[in-house]
Amino acid sequence: MVRPQRGRKREGDSSVASKKVWEDKTMAAKEQTSARQSLTEKISTKEKISYGCGDLASNLILVLTSTFVAYFYTDALGLNAAIIGSIMMFSRFADGVTDMLMGYVMDRVKTKYGKARPWLLWLAIPIAVACVLVFLVPNTGTVGKYIYVTITYNLVTTFLYTMINIPYGALTSLMSRDQGQRTVINVFRMFMAQFGSLIINASTLPLVNKMGGSSNQKSWIIVSAIYAVVAAILFLVCFKNTKERVTVSSEQKEEVNFVQSLKLIFKNSQWLLLCGIWITMCLGMGASGAVGTYYAKYILMNENMAGFISSVSIIPVLILMPFCVPLSLKYGKRNVALVGTFFSLASQLLMVINPTNATWLLVCSLIKGVGSATLTGTIFAMVADTIEYGEWKNGTRVEGMLYSTTTFGAKVGSGFASAVALWVISAAGYDGLAATQTASALSAIKALYLWVPIPFYAIMILFYVFYKLDKIYPQVMEELKAREAAKEKY
Repeated sequence: MVRPQRGRKREGDSSVASKKVWEDKTMAAKEQTSARQSLTEKISTKEKISYGCGDLASNLILVLTSTFVAYFYTDALGLNAAIIGSIMMFSRFADGVTDMLMGYVMDRVKTKYGKARPWLLWLAIPIAVACVLVFLVPNTGTVGKYIYVTITYNLVTTFLYTMINIPYGALTSLMSRDQGQRTVINVFRMFMAQFGSLIINASTLPLVNKMGGSSNQKSWIIVSAIYAVVAAILFLVCFKNTKERVTVSSEQKEEVNFVQSLKLIFKNSQWLLLCGIWITMCLGMGASGAVGTYYAKYILMNENMAGFISSVSIIPVLILMPFCVPLSLKYGKRNVALVGTFFSLASQLLMVINPTNATWLLVCSLIKGVGSATLTGTIFAMVADTIEYGEWKNGTRVEGMLYSTTTFGAKVGSGFASAVALWVISAAGYDGLAATQTASALSAIKALYLWVPIPFYAIMILFYVFYKLDKIYPQVMEELKAREAAKEKY
């Protein structure tokens, strides 16, 4: 009987173990190099513009399937506003849940393209196709239409948009860990996003009317197809020209389950404040935005004015947003955003002075645009900063979950506000196919558009007062760099 050669086996095991240790050290060295690079490497203008293309694409789909789709359902198809509002609210709550699940999935997916970028490649075409399907409502009877609307609307907003937008948003934190670079990236992103909103708000209804009228379903299908093709191309440009530089170190790759991830983010006090700001903003803007087209059609007597008023508010954003970078570096992102919120509140108060004068509302929208410039120019960079804060405080980095739970609150807030707005006008007697509306319906539209946003802007100011991360962020980054240096030395 031949005895096993135990010595050689131990020698082989030792060799395998040594190789494993060497591989681990090599991987750790690469990760540390990547971490240092993410703190120092400058992002090219081409990459920043390409990243912004992702939000331009997102807005082409999001604004079309949120701002205008309810008007399409009620005034082109004659569907009940309250039922449409209920479908949208269900979609937003479901969307919030899929946001968190998508963040959890994204934190665990790793490909040769990274953890966020590949979703842009995989979903660019599917979401474009689904966007067109939203407007291809077949004539299958009233119940059949509601079923089709529920399926296709949720396909876009609850699933595909979540699956592409959560990784896209988290990509900011993976491109760089430098606070200044992130602010610049965010400005490019939001500039492109606002440019997309300007295009859609200014051109959608005039384009639909040119194609045959807002009551003609075919017109909406053609316009949605145009936007969908452009969006798919822009998503692919974003994928091709961006780069993930931030990697999670080996020490942070331990398994953290869904519940543990939630506990970690809810220990992040600065994230909670930002989440409160975003939810509050979406509640106020959601209610007003849901009835914006109705207000223009029945109060201003010109439905195209809805797009013009929204577009005018975007012009100051495009002009002033680049100044958010130097202002944020000098005064802090919180302070810049706080001043902007006062502008937004003031503009909403001024609107009630002369609410039926379109010219006056355009002036108020210009003022509101000044406030929006600071809000949109800082919010995503502030969210990215809270990722580092959470890592510093809890020792674990969960960018996907943190970003997705932020959007969860925002989507639920906007969905709830939009649904309530549609319920209110429906209860007040609104009928999309009627030639004239009841006095109660008109009063409801006025109240939602003019008065409801005011208290929400006031609440946002309170949240900003308690936000302190700008002051301690340099300390946070110094300690994180010290930890990485200690790991590298070890």
